[in-house]
Amino acid sequence: MMRRIASRRAMSAVLAAATLFAGLWMSATATADDTAPEPPATAQSIYGGTGPHPVATAVRTNPCQESIVGMFQHIAVHIFGNRDDMTCTQAFPNGLESPAGVNTYYPADIADLGSAPLIVMTGGIDANPGMYDRLARQWVSNGFVVMIPYEWFNSLAYVPAAGLAVAIMANRDPNSPLFNRIDLSRTFVAGHSAGGAASQQIAAVLPSVASLIDPTLRLAGVLAIEPGPIAVGALLNVPTLYLTGFNDFVVPDFAWVRWWQYNTTFNAPAWIANARGVSHFSPVDGTDAYLSSGTAVAWLRYMAFGDETAKRFFVGQDWLLPSDKTYFSVERNPLATALR
Repeated sequence: MMRRIASRRAMSAVLAAATLFAGLWMSATATADDTAPEPPATAQSIYGGTGPHPVATAVRTNPCQESIVGMFQHIAVHIFGNRDDMTCTQAFPNGLESPAGVNTYYPADIADLGSAPLIVMTGGIDANPGMYDRLARQWVSNGFVVMIPYEWFNSLAYVPAAGLAVAIMANRDPNSPLFNRIDLSRTFVAGHSAGGAASQQIAAVLPSVASLIDPTLRLAGVLAIEPGPIAVGALLNVPTLYLTGFNDFVVPDFAWVRWWQYNTTFNAPAWIANARGVSHFSPVDGTDAYLSSGTAVAWLRYMAFGDETAKRFFVGQDWLLPSDKTYFSVERNPLATALR
């Protein structure tokens, strides 16, 4: 009898100890979870979403695979890893509308803004302008007017020049909702692939003739997204951001985008960021899937609006972009390093 009582007491003691240990472990785990640091903010987490401004545009898009040409484009980008289906307009050969033109996007509340900076965005060879609809809407929602000029080749300076001309005419047209609403002194040229080269081409000549085109026109920067080879950084005199992709086999980060573009940008601040998980066609994916979309917005907001939060990713001794795990490598040239 005494042995049974002793055994039960021993068992009770073991259970009590086990219960106490489990309670302490759960408490410690809860405390660790409660005090675990938040993951560091990235440009994508802050700026990768939609901004506060509603978007106005006459552009209408449809799934690219609704046309034969679009179906081949649709298959190609998914082979390269795109997550989302692309959108296209009816511009030929994806439809029966004109193969050349300029699509316009602007903040629907632009009258309340007073004015908005301009981005002229040129796509790549064989790209339909509707493929950049999501990027355009993201930029507009952050307070920019966006022009997307297009034709099939999209590789030379006359394409962004056409977009700039349409913007200037809209700014001068009393019947346009953009009449005196585009701040031409904050004009940016942007481009993807071939369009990235075309944007650098026009940026090389525009500053010297801008005042002849319009007394208020000033080129504020170049956003070159996985740009084609027909451009030289040494000819640029305005701040330039090069965005490349670690999975891009069409415009590899180690090729011309460094050899004679970023590495020869001696006359202006320049940055280059090589994103993990980004292929050549990621910029026509959804903006949340294109992992550099937030960095593009941050740089544009820093350059156009002096956004102090965005500025921290690019300026100062402790600039934030190098610690962003999105990027395999990040660099800036001496003129960018000297910025304060």
